[in-house]
Amino acid sequence: MAEDQKLTKKQLKAQNFRKSKDEKTEEKKRPLQSEPKEPETGHAEPAVKKRKTRRGKGGKGKVDSNGNRFLVFVGSLPKGITESELQAHFKTSSPDVIRLRPDKNIAFLEFDGKKDPSTIQRRMDIALLQHGTQLKGKKINVELTVGGGGNSQQRLEKLRQKNDKLSEERATRMKALIQDSRAKKTSAEDESRVVQGVHPDRAKLLQ
Repeated sequence: MAEDQKLTKKQLKAQNFRKSKDEKTEEKKRPLQSEPKEPETGHAEPAVKKRKTRRGKGGKGKVDSNGNRFLVFVGSLPKGITESELQAHFKTSSPDVIRLRPDKNIAFLEFDGKKDPSTIQRRMDIALLQHGTQLKGKKINVELTVGGGGNSQQRLEKLRQKNDKLSEERATRMKALIQDSRAKKTSAEDESRVVQGVHPDRAKLLQ
């Protein structure tokens, strides 16, 4: 009985060893299971897109950002006109910038209001007085304009109102010049008549 019991213990030990070995082998054969991912609780913030700036790094141009740019349009320019010739023709108005478009025979005179606000209106008026003057044998057009380009109805209406007002101012100015010229002529004629009826020595004293 003791031997049977001893053998039984050995058998039990062998069985336990074999069982342990088999379990290890079985665990190696099992595929590794990936750990479950934690559910996303929050929404990822979308990447902020950078807005592209217009006209280079400064967005809108420096002149536009100031909002103090005043333009005068010059049309019907002779072919082959140069910027220096335009500068000489408009020297009395002293535009700050001249943008010449030789392909269209036009130009734009820019007046910077921030540079000298006290004289900008007078300088623009002087430039506008060049309307109808001769440049290299050709009569040019000088008109007010607004920046932005395009042919939108709002822009065209704004241009029409500006140039209508300019035409009225030109007519008023021309009428005043004619009246002033007539007054000076009448005054000169009256003085001449008075001098003619006076002794030469007396006339010299009156002069």
